[in-house]
Amino acid sequence: MQGVEIGHCDAAIRAALTANYTLLGSTVEDVLQAVDTYGKNDKKDTLGLDARPEIDIVQIMRSYDDNSVVITEEIGSQGKLVFTHTHDPRAFRTIYISDPTDRSVYLKKFLATVPDKNVKVKDIIGHENTIADWEKLGGSPASITGAFCALSCIRHAVPIFSVLVNYITQELFVSCSAGNYMLAIPQDRPPIDLQYVRSHGAKLYFPALRCPYNDDARRFVTFVGKEGYRENLLDSKLMSENEIEKLLHYKEPGGPSRILYLSSLQSKDKPIGFILANGEKIGEWIHWLPWISFARKEDDQGEAALSLFEIYRKDQVRMKGEVLMSTAPFYSVFKKRGAETEHMLMDIPRFSDFDNPSRIRATLIACPTGNTWATGLVKQFGYRPIEF
Repeated sequence: MQGVEIGHCDAAIRAALTANYTLLGSTVEDVLQAVDTYGKNDKKDTLGLDARPEIDIVQIMRSYDDNSVVITEEIGSQGKLVFTHTHDPRAFRTIYISDPTDRSVYLKKFLATVPDKNVKVKDIIGHENTIADWEKLGGSPASITGAFCALSCIRHAVPIFSVLVNYITQELFVSCSAGNYMLAIPQDRPPIDLQYVRSHGAKLYFPALRCPYNDDARRFVTFVGKEGYRENLLDSKLMSENEIEKLLHYKEPGGPSRILYLSSLQSKDKPIGFILANGEKIGEWIHWLPWISFARKEDDQGEAALSLFEIYRKDQVRMKGEVLMSTAPFYSVFKKRGAETEHMLMDIPRFSDFDNPSRIRATLIACPTGNTWATGLVKQFGYRPIEF
């Protein structure tokens, strides 16, 4: 990584950990209290567990780089998406996209069962039964299914790193060109930066499927927990209704952490063949992109371990919140770097078409490169590969 990118990553790690510590230090009553989104009344379901981490992240990242743009679902974008007339991606501002508390619905349910709402969240998280109790509520393994803070960076129109913090298991995940790492957050809270993560963390790998021809290749994870999402999945032609019932591993997964279902954290006895961003908002899937770029198998031969494809059906146009769930290449936030290459850039000027860029949606499929069933199917329908 370049020195400036390491600096961005160090700041993001600091921001995500600060958000984590703020949440842990708050009382259960405080984080379950509804807030008015900093004086805005257009989003009624924001709780303290959403707002408090978000405030920390925005303040730290904007303080680190006041020319950057920070995008979150609750407050939209902080900083101006100003563009020049050049097509040079180096002219674009650095963009951070954050989901300060993913799986907040489940975190709310989990904390709502606490009898004494005056205790601090850290006392609940630190209890010996917490992991088992969470997995009964939100699925297993908790390292994947926990409530997460997510923060990713787009620089020169390319996603360069992703930082995830699992509030339940107290684990930090970092993906960048220096590797993919998982770190158990020390209780004594030492200063943690990328170098610390590389020195003290464990490398995270993305194994090949043992058999790319059976149900292992077709077992998948995506979100179908609300109206419109199952319909969008059926539109993709990847699965029939019967296949969804048989092969869907989990129907209400987290967004940012979904990529970890393809990692060595997932049980070898029930591997996941692919994950799908099912017409979901950008904050759910943007955090996958660095992992896909830098994922490696344990016998690292320098080859990419994961593939990504963008799904679009010409004969089906479905919208949610007045935004297309699957976008044709012309409207996509992914564009080719140039006529002579298939490599992509993020179409940053497209972000300014939205009053709140966090509303951008896409349908994407990510899978191990050796999943011949998935890669063959997407090629059959002409879905385009996304590679940075």
